[in-house]
Amino acid sequence: MSMVSSLALTSLAHAAKILAGFALLKIMAVYLGPDGIGQLGHMMSVVSILTVLSGGGVINGVVKYTSEYRSRPVVLFRFVSASASYAVCFALALMVLGIIFSGPIARLVFNDGDMYPVICILAVMQLFFAFANIVFGVSNGLMDTKVFAFSQLFGSLLSIPLFWAVIYYFAVPGAALSMVFASSLCAIPAFFYFRKSKFWNRINLSLSLNSSFSKLFSYTVMLLFSTVCFPIVEIFVRQMLITQVGFHDAGIWQASIRLSAAYLGFFTVFLSFYFMPKASLLNENSKLSSLVFKCLLFVQAAFFLGALVLYLGRGFFITLLFSLEFSGLKDLIAYQLIGDFFKISSYVFGFIAVAKAATKLYIAAEIIQGGVFFGIATFLSSRVQGVESVMQAYMLTYIVYFVVSAVSTIVYLRRRGNKERAAVGKTLMEKT
Repeated sequence: MSMVSSLALTSLAHAAKILAGFALLKIMAVYLGPDGIGQLGHMMSVVSILTVLSGGGVINGVVKYTSEYRSRPVVLFRFVSASASYAVCFALALMVLGIIFSGPIARLVFNDGDMYPVICILAVMQLFFAFANIVFGVSNGLMDTKVFAFSQLFGSLLSIPLFWAVIYYFAVPGAALSMVFASSLCAIPAFFYFRKSKFWNRINLSLSLNSSFSKLFSYTVMLLFSTVCFPIVEIFVRQMLITQVGFHDAGIWQASIRLSAAYLGFFTVFLSFYFMPKASLLNENSKLSSLVFKCLLFVQAAFFLGALVLYLGRGFFITLLFSLEFSGLKDLIAYQLIGDFFKISSYVFGFIAVAKAATKLYIAAEIIQGGVFFGIATFLSSRVQGVESVMQAYMLTYIVYFVVSAVSTIVYLRRRGNKERAAVGKTLMEKT
């Protein structure tokens, strides 16, 4: 499948997802306003974390190794069984911990311990997230992106009437529940795909299948830092905003985050399901460098065109997607777009670390990302309080992060190239 056709198919899937996401935001904006969205900001972060972390967060590892093993059926079935076993163990442990600590988590997320049933429901529903992640990881590793696309389409469209009903009748608790159920609905079509696939009745859940566990664990560690580090920083920064200027500014910032996550999702899905499987199969440094450069230019060009349209029509889009109460975002969105340009450019480099399981490099990048943002946001907010300082901090963070990622990738590729040349030289000497 070509780069353009793969991007088109994954874009269709993500378009359905962001349609549902913006339907949720629009309904929340109308019924709850900026203050209500500000109150639900922490819950959005928690759901985002669990959506990818459930089951151990091994979807990228499943994509990588499924792609490598697809021509070796016995090894492939053994690996998928190990992945499913790993995901079940992790998801069950997370469910138990979530239920046990539902009270403290509810107080942290909602500032209200009585909301603990929502946390308990989320703890159970992440089992469905985990199942869907394994199915999507295997199907995309086999280059069958249609499964992901149609599952997202079905789940997203089904969720829209659900959003309206629960938010209309239950306000903030209903909005929290709608986020939980929306992320789990795609597990329904994923199950039907699994039922008809060659993996049905051939997956053995067993802790003895631990030969692949160490490989998967490195992806858990990487995704743990990726999905927890920055969202936790966002929670602290959001709380700082709430303390300084109230829920309104926090709601404006949350709207910008959701808008950003929507259009960046097009690119991260493309990088996960097209770029990473290809990069994981390339061992020659020259070909890998060429692929990185090609994808970087493609992603930057596509993002620039989309960002230009969004910026020029920012007044229309912000009112359409949110409401007139969010018009303050119109004067600040440039900071977000510049930051996102450098962010998605950095992610091209970051997916090299994922594809090559370079755990230490990936973790270092995530710590730098979160630490720089928190430091700059704290520094700027101490001088000019309000959402503008936080969005300026976001922009500056990803300019720095892009430079660090680019330099780290260049060093990494050069070291690989040196090792590659050394290995070739050694082979030639042995032959002579």
